[in-house]
Amino acid sequence: MIKARIFSFEDIPSRVEWLNDPKINKTMFFDLPATIEKTEAWFKNKDKTTRIDFSFVEKDILVGMGGFINIDKINANAEFYIMISPLLQGKGYGKLLSLWMYNFAFIELNLHKIYLYTNDDNIAAYKIYEYAGFTLEGILREQKYKSGVFISRRFYGLLRQEWQTKEWKKEIIKYEF
Repeated sequence: MIKARIFSFEDIPSRVEWLNDPKINKTMFFDLPATIEKTEAWFKNKDKTTRIDFSFVEKDILVGMGGFINIDKINANAEFYIMISPLLQGKGYGKLLSLWMYNFAFIELNLHKIYLYTNDDNIAAYKIYEYAGFTLEGILREQKYKSGVFISRRFYGLLRQEWQTKEWKKEIIKYEF
């Protein structure tokens, strides 16, 4: 059974380790190397009105982290992100945790739309998004510069009315699943 909880101070060392891992940072854009000090400062100063961050634990093992940033209450939308432990990637956690968070967004945050960006070559990620019903709204050509190359980014969105038609949709959120 997986337990969802709000990201806490005790999760900082794992976050730093994951962000510095090439399996994670090749698809994300963070100021590297991540450090405990910078991450503690981020944690203390983050705007809790425009973001919510989760940690997911199974049998006392942190399996994933994710959440919503840029929560816009007026326009009822937010940007989704997820990280799976580098040791557990490819085992289905990404799909499971993502679906839980999509349900959270529409049920608890009462959003109209979830959106996300992913690298154009991150096929495993966008297969999960497309399975869930996200629509590819565009490709931002050569949008980000990393490791000496420009990387194209995919922009996806999922609307409330699309979520309502999904077989994986839930009516209530359980924090153990």
